Parts: sequence; structure tokens; C-alpha cells
Amino acid sequence: MAEIPVEKKSSMSWLWIILAIIVLALLAWWIFSDDDDVVATADNDVVATEAMAPAMLAVGERVDLDNVRVTSLAGDMAFNADVNGQNMLVVFNQVPTPGDATEGEYDINPGSMLNMEGEVRAADAPLPAGVTAQIPAGTDRYIFADSIEMLN
Repeated sequence: MAEIPVEKKSSMSWLWIILAIIVLALLAWWIFSDDDDVVATADNDVVATEAMAPAMLAVGERVDLDNVRVTSLAGDMAFNADVNGQNMLVVFNQVPTPGDATEGEYDINPGSMLNMEGEVRAADAPLPAGVTAQIPAGTDRYIFADSIEMLN
């Protein structure tokens, strides 16, 4: 009788071990990734944290910002503010002070500190009723502040 040589196939278990390590590494990266910049509340408002930058603010999101520093004025109803290290346009509506054409309800000046709540809006959308502000060219979004609290 003739003998047929039988060779043992090599084990592919090392391939499964490498694939399991890759899957575990991807899972750990997904779990521990830094997505703590936005905190959603029960009513779907977005609260800005210190790491949040304006580029991360999406049109339609509500924001609640504390200790915002005004960097420059952009009109009677608009100013630029330092929002977490980034300069961002803020537009608001105010009732003019009777007898004083230059000041309204708020006396906002460069260097003023304030708290504000509002909504991020697209710059190409119409301004809210009663607001007279100029949106600078190149601006894609701004914050419409519906609540401003002056700190100084």
C-alpha cells in the first residue's frame, strides 16, 4: 500500500488575535474620545463649555455663555465678542433710550464683560424684526442674543 504524505495546515489563530486587538483599540478610542465640548440639557439647549469654539456652534443651536468679553463694537445692535478664545459676532435687539440716539438699553463697550443666552443663526438669513445691524462680509454665522446680563 502506498503512503500519502499529509501536511498539517498552519494555524491562523494569530490573525484572529491581531484583529481582536485592532477592534479593542478602536472601541477604546471611541469610548475615550474627547467629545465633552457640548453638554445637552433636557430641553435640548446647548450649553457652551470652555473648550467649545464658535466653529463648533451649529446654526439653530441655543447657547448659554458666561463671562464673555466684548472685543469691539460692530454697530448699535451688534458687537464682536471673545467666545472661548475666538472672535464671534453677536447681534441683539434693544429698545433705544429716549432722548439719546447713541445708546440703547445696554451700554456695551469694548472690554465689557457679560453673560448671554441666544441662538446661533446663519448670516445669510434675514435679521430678526426690529434689529438694525450689518453682518460683515465673510461671516457665516452669528449669535442672536435674546438675553444679555451686563457684569461690568
